[in-house]
Amino acid sequence: MANQKDDVNDLNLNVMSKETTSLEILNHKNEEINDDNDKYAVEEVESDSNTKDLSNIEQLICAPDSENINQRIHAEEVSTDQYDALLHPPDGSTNLIDETNGTHTDSVDQYQCIKTRLPEDCHFPDSVFKLIRGQNQQEVINILLKVEEEKEKIWSGIDKKYTNIPITKRISSKMYREFKKAYNWYLSKEYSTQAKSVHDAQTILGNLSSGILILNKNNQILGVQNHYGTWSAPKGHPKIKDDGTLEIPLETILRELFEELFIEFEEDKTQITINKNNIDQHLDLNKDNFVGCGFNSRTDIDDGIRHIGLLAVRADEKKWKFSLKDNKENKDWAWLNIDDIIRHRPGNRHDKYHTLRPFAQYLKNNPMF
Repeated sequence: MANQKDDVNDLNLNVMSKETTSLEILNHKNEEINDDNDKYAVEEVESDSNTKDLSNIEQLICAPDSENINQRIHAEEVSTDQYDALLHPPDGSTNLIDETNGTHTDSVDQYQCIKTRLPEDCHFPDSVFKLIRGQNQQEVINILLKVEEEKEKIWSGIDKKYTNIPITKRISSKMYREFKKAYNWYLSKEYSTQAKSVHDAQTILGNLSSGILILNKNNQILGVQNHYGTWSAPKGHPKIKDDGTLEIPLETILRELFEELFIEFEEDKTQITINKNNIDQHLDLNKDNFVGCGFNSRTDIDDGIRHIGLLAVRADEKKWKFSLKDNKENKDWAWLNIDDIIRHRPGNRHDKYHTLRPFAQYLKNNPMF
């Protein structure tokens, strides 16, 4: 999940001229109440579910490998300027919230998710290569890998600085501001007039997320809560591997799961520590149970859609034990009732289930186990 190093969607990089580049960080209206998919809960703003362009979700999450797609999406807009049932209808629709003034916008996207097969491959979106001019595909990949490594270095330094300081919402925001400042300076210094293009390419990759949707015997969803109060499934963005390829979704899912959670399984009264090498021996990772949904990323880069795919699995809560790896990414975890997620009405407050709600609604309408 939740790796702040993976995304900087709320940066606005403004290239002033060919001779001098100014990377201006505009205070995004949602900077202080952010998304659920970042290391310290400040990856990006709340995303609104949007399924208008999800017919090819298996391609958007990564590469296509199956035609077994159920629940094709037909989005419907509802206009309203009142706070009423339309803002939080019983089918789980997500409202659009303007966190600047705590008011609702005047449209609601109703959605369903798509079930497909977990892609076996992953490739860079073509739009990434079109952004950075004068470079072939391998050179673009090398640039993005170098930027990713630099982001890791920046975060490593910040992590050390705050090692003995409890992470709170205020500290989380402060750490992210320090990251943005260092990251902007790096892009400006290293890439000059190409800085915005490099940033935009990173943003496109950051709009792809894969994770795991764990259900217990009571049909509750395992959620992790960040320091801004948002609940989500363990998930995160694909990383560029040393060979220049992107992680396939299963690699991203397992890396993020074990970055966030410590997991044990009880078998014959013996506690087994679970890791990415033995999890498939104890948990059925059925690749046909991959569910995808799209969310408005509120950027004008590429298609403006953030694509989240979650692999649904079943775990007996009496045998499986979960705990947070640390409190840097998240402050809590819990089993969440599907109906509570769907019926939650935030009003003009922060919508703490905004990326979980479409998946909860899908599971309610389409029992998978």
